[in-house]
Parts: sequence; structure tokens; C-alpha cells
Amino acid sequence: MKTIYKTNQWKGHGKQNYYWNEYRFDGDTVYKIKCNRFKYFDGDESVWESEEKEVESWAKDDPNLPDWLHDYL
Repeated sequence: MKTIYKTNQWKGHGKQNYYWNEYRFDGDTVYKIKCNRFKYFDGDESVWESEEKEVESWAKDDPNLPDWLHDYL
């Protein structure tokens, strides 16, 4: 899967909690992935953890694909 666009990150509800969206292209499908990076204390040291969640997906020729994404395909 190839990342074609990445938004600026924004702060979440915690001190060490950040979010951003990535748009990835694989075959004929574009995926919107919500990414999250956060820091937590595991009892020994602070650790950064990352998570990803697929939010939406569109076929390359889907009329619901946002117009601005066509420039990145």
C-alpha cells in the first residue's frame, strides 16, 4: 500500500496524544486511514505506541471519491 497524502497532525485529548489522516492507494482502491500516536508509562519507562484504523475506502473511479484526491492518483 502506498501513502499518497498525509494530513498535518493535531493534538488529541491527552498531553502526549496525536492524530493525523493518511490516504493510501492499493490496486484500484483508495483508503482513508486515521492514525494515532500516544505515549504511556508502562511502569518502567514512557513508551510511544501507534495505531491505525481504516475509516473509509473508495474505488479509483468511485464518484464519491473526494475531487482533490484525484490529483494524487
